Amino acid sequence: MMKKFIPVFIGLSSYKSKYAIECVNFLTKTEFVLSESESVRVKLGLLVNKKGKADKNKPADMQQENNIKNVKHVIRGLGSGKSEKAMLRASKAAPVVSGILNGLNKSIGKNEKDSHAKKSMASDINVLTEKMRLLKPLAIHHGRKCAMAKMSASVLCKVDKTKLQEFIVRHSVRAIKMMEAVEDEDSLN
Repeated sequence: MMKKFIPVFIGLSSYKSKYAIECVNFLTKTEFVLSESESVRVKLGLLVNKKGKADKNKPADMQQENNIKNVKHVIRGLGSGKSEKAMLRASKAAPVVSGILNGLNKSIGKNEKDSHAKKSMASDINVLTEKMRLLKPLAIHHGRKCAMAKMSASVLCKVDKTKLQEFIVRHSVRAIKMMEAVEDEDSLN
């Protein structure tokens, strides 16, 4: 997927896209520089499995975002007169407090997800379909084409293949040099 995303990110922004650069770096390191076992360790390190059940893996950065959200919620609960020490204590306790609260809610039969109503996708599609019929965005109006008719079918049309190849080579060489510099620094220590 990352190989496919590189030209998409470049087409959407430019050859300076940090997402495209990150894809090249990741692929270079995991597919060419690291051994197979190290590569698997890096890929597994990107996931977290809190429940320990099969297929319950979650991206590690999403887990960290959820932890930060819990910490902020607990700190806000301290009120306006909170000291630095109280915030530090609360932030350390936030995951435990959240776990206790979830366990309590489960034991009394209250499911947190039930409190939010979920809209039907079918009604959204019906509204969108009706609006598209009224607006006719791809039709010709009064002898001239609409602005949407001029849009490119794909952002990949903007990407020059030779420039893309130079981009990938340049950033993969840079990723290899950075890894060699880190290895040299580790060997000196």
